[in-house]
Amino acid sequence: MSKRFFVAAVLLLLCVSFAIADFRPPRAKPQRRKGGEAFPPLPLPVTPVRRTEKKREPSPPTLICRVMHGKEPRRVKYEGETYTFWDWNTNPGAERNLLKRMASQLGQPYRKITSPLSKLSGDPAEVPILFISGHENIEFSAKELAFLKKYVESGGYLWLEACCGSEKAYKEHRANMQAMWPDREIYALPEDHPLYHSYYNIDTVKYTKEVTDQKEGKPYIEGLDIGCRTAVLLFKYGIGNGWDSYHDPGAKDFEISDSFKLGMNMIAYSLAYHNLGKYLSRAKTYHEQEKEDRGDFVFGQVLYAGNWDPNPSAAINLLSVVDAKSSVRVKFKRKAIDLDKTELFEYPFLYVTGHNDFKLSDSQAAKIRNYLSGGGFLLADSCCGRSSFTAAFVREIKKVFPAGELKLLPKEHAVYSSLHKITSVEYTEFTKKAVKKLPPLPLYGMEVAGSTRVIFCPYALGNGWEKEEHPFTKGIEPEDAMKLGVNIVVYSQTH
Repeated sequence: MSKRFFVAAVLLLLCVSFAIADFRPPRAKPQRRKGGEAFPPLPLPVTPVRRTEKKREPSPPTLICRVMHGKEPRRVKYEGETYTFWDWNTNPGAERNLLKRMASQLGQPYRKITSPLSKLSGDPAEVPILFISGHENIEFSAKELAFLKKYVESGGYLWLEACCGSEKAYKEHRANMQAMWPDREIYALPEDHPLYHSYYNIDTVKYTKEVTDQKEGKPYIEGLDIGCRTAVLLFKYGIGNGWDSYHDPGAKDFEISDSFKLGMNMIAYSLAYHNLGKYLSRAKTYHEQEKEDRGDFVFGQVLYAGNWDPNPSAAINLLSVVDAKSSVRVKFKRKAIDLDKTELFEYPFLYVTGHNDFKLSDSQAAKIRNYLSGGGFLLADSCCGRSSFTAAFVREIKKVFPAGELKLLPKEHAVYSSLHKITSVEYTEFTKKAVKKLPPLPLYGMEVAGSTRVIFCPYALGNGWEKEEHPFTKGIEPEDAMKLGVNIVVYSQTH
């Protein structure tokens, strides 16, 4: 009897223990402590003592630095009171609020810092964006301008704001940009610029009532390109006040909601093109640039006022494949062709590309007409598929040949079989989303003296030749872009 009682008692205890296990209280929140049992990453001179310490949350990476500038605070009288503040820091909560908005929508935290240029390393990997704001006296020494120039060309971004729409600050920013890049164009970003479509699609914006010269409500931002990315943004109208959710009396600003939308797009654009910026900073060199031509194929690229060279490594990559895959004798050099100074007939192949509008003078148009009529060849493509360049090229080639017509080349055209047999091409994913109806083959041509001597692609070829991702590009995927480029070069030399 006692034995049966003992077995029953054991079974009862087991049941109770399982029941208790099922109703355990939830585990305590981890204390985020680490034990000292593991070896340290580097050997220490003595055996470490076991210890337990509180872990710190890792700091978010730095995205934006507001640059401190000016030699003394600014004093402003308003309604009988005098206010003293540093001009570089008029809206101190701006970037913090913008990054907070970004973290809530994208789930990615970043932080901002403030620093004078003298305390920065100049490495965009540490601080990708420098924000310079103020109303007046935005002056930098020659050494500081050289620092900013090197920083941008190494892959960094400059956001330059005329706070409250200060005309003085706007002019000072432009003067600094022109001092750093006297040969580059400062231009108003067109409606199809990726910055307006990188996160939100922004077609119109609202300004404060003091802005009277943008009645159509178009977003007005100026930029300067380094390669294929707009690395410097210039704000004629204030944007930081909107991020700080406050407009000073009389300020010429973007309204608050649109300031945040533009800011989100600016961050998205800068992050998307970060790798391209690093790639362009170590662009390849043309190792035969100084050698004589001796009848070899030399890549001639038309130089004009504006960003004529958005893909500086594209040509050398194309030449490498032409050299490897065809019998064309290639010289690894690229000649920048000044239409007013260069003898065009020394170069049987010319290439022109870009993002924006450009114009030919009457004498330049006549020179190209004579060149093409005499057997020359011209290839053009719209970098990133920008509509501004497409419209400009169609207009200017009409100036060269008023009776000529660009026509979509049929699949039977010899250019599609001069080396590779091409029956269709793959467009980038962005192109497929942005353009409703895409042709299977993208090339347009114009006949001159009975043969096709002008070929134009409204979708980017050079971006694909560069073999580095170009976000928001309306273009051809790299493999097919390269095949088309090789075929066009071979066609130009054999027909």
